[in-house]
Amino acid sequence: MRTNPNMKSPRPLLSVEEASVLLGVTRSTLYRAIKAGTFPLPVFQIGRRVRIPRRSVERLVAGLPVFPPEEPDADHSSSRGWTGDQPAAAVVLDFSAEGESRLPT
Repeated sequence: MRTNPNMKSPRPLLSVEEASVLLGVTRSTLYRAIKAGTFPLPVFQIGRRVRIPRRSVERLVAGLPVFPPEEPDADHSSSRGWTGDQPAAAVVLDFSAEGESRLPT
């Protein structure tokens, strides 16, 4: 069976610009959050370019846990535990640095 060469699969890593569109914030806001260390997703720096995993962004937007919960003594062969379908606690995107006001002075 041949696959359609014109169909492109989505790239696994997003640029900051692409992630900002999906998250509904400005590009500058994401860069500030990444620099301040308050961005809640993993970030990869490849050379001078910053990349964010598409799956993490999509999971955050869908309200799912970005990372599966870790269980130190978990038996991964068991059907118990995290299935990936369980809803996460509410996630609040707060990119402001601690103690920084969002209001203009």
